[in-house]
Amino acid sequence: MNKQTLLDKFRIGPWLILAIITSIAVGFLYPHQLGVLLWSLTKLCWGAYLGYWIDRSMFPYARPGDWCSTHTPGNGLLPLLMLRRVIIIAAAILALGLGV
Repeated sequence: MNKQTLLDKFRIGPWLILAIITSIAVGFLYPHQLGVLLWSLTKLCWGAYLGYWIDRSMFPYARPGDWCSTHTPGNGLLPLLMLRRVIIIAAAILALGLGV
């Protein structure tokens, strides 16, 4: 494993550290809110997971990863495939986040 791929794996690290710090702050300042925070994070994770699998099941032959390996990058469809997946995942996250 070269250095660049290792750095790519940790590029989201500052956001993870910030999330941990703010969760600790909530735990100290408002410990009764930790259950609400956990419930919100659970719904967010389930929304992302379900949105991804909804996209894969609705479009089994139009996955962005498969499209990259079998088609030329200049045809302009890859951004549309990725945008479609983002919209479906965002809709699933919003549906679970706004619901009870």
